[in-house]
Amino acid sequence: MTSRTPPSGTAHGKLSGNDLIASYYTLSGAPIGHPARFSLEARVAAAAAAGFTAIGLAVEDYQACRERGLSPATLRQILADSGIVVAELEFLTNWWRDDAVGKQARLLEDQLYAAAEVFGARHMNVGSIGGPGTLPTLAVVAEQFAALCDRAARQGLLVALEFLPWSDIPDARTAGEIVQQAARANGGILIDSWHYFRGAADPAQVCALPADRFVAIQIDDADAVRVGGWLEDTTQRRRLPGEGSFDLISFVRMLDTLGVHAPISVEIISTEQHARPLAEAAQRAYDTTRTVLTQARTRVTATKR
Repeated sequence: MTSRTPPSGTAHGKLSGNDLIASYYTLSGAPIGHPARFSLEARVAAAAAAGFTAIGLAVEDYQACRERGLSPATLRQILADSGIVVAELEFLTNWWRDDAVGKQARLLEDQLYAAAEVFGARHMNVGSIGGPGTLPTLAVVAEQFAALCDRAARQGLLVALEFLPWSDIPDARTAGEIVQQAARANGGILIDSWHYFRGAADPAQVCALPADRFVAIQIDDADAVRVGGWLEDTTQRRRLPGEGSFDLISFVRMLDTLGVHAPISVEIISTEQHARPLAEAAQRAYDTTRTVLTQARTRVTATKR
């Protein structure tokens, strides 16, 4: 690898709305629940070559790196050599439970904190992946989310609550209620274009929330008609930005107009993306996203003139 200086503003917590993160699933080369097909070293190099500022990691991926014998110092050096940072950690659910499942979730949470300590990550993504009836009352969820944020704050982590349209946290309004009731400075919302457009797709819900409550953005595209069930569509059939049916131009403009400055994580989860050679997967994800952002932001600037 060739050493280069990290871009300005990429220290922990300093990423801006112009920085792109290659999500773990965009570069893993493997379906959800399977080990990454490509090594961390290869993914970091591909992300840097494509133009990304940062990458995301799944907690299982971090454990696999340690089991390979990579020390914390070695892991940090791999990133430093390419000028890449780890911004995003995936994924915690069942954090509201106080039973045996909840205890397992706390063990996973501790592993996320171990990864955060090594990499100085910016945020971790959390949510509820079950269907309706999975969660207790909103007040209980908010209380547990506040406790989670307090634990994460000791690690210097932001907590990004992702809403999923098939779950008890189906939209921006519900996620916003939880975040606002929890009232923690490091707790906020993750808005993913797939979950937004496949769900309520209601700009009023988004624009009713304070801009600083959105701590992370994920961008991806999809076909006009959902194929199969929710999980099949979201884990096998996502498209690169601009290659599907979503109005991503309006999505970006909505968040920009609101004043959201969170970094954008490109999250392409699909059998097509997983099959691509790593360099192609990284470059196409970066280039298509940059094209969407340029189209959205150039037209806004031209209109103001």
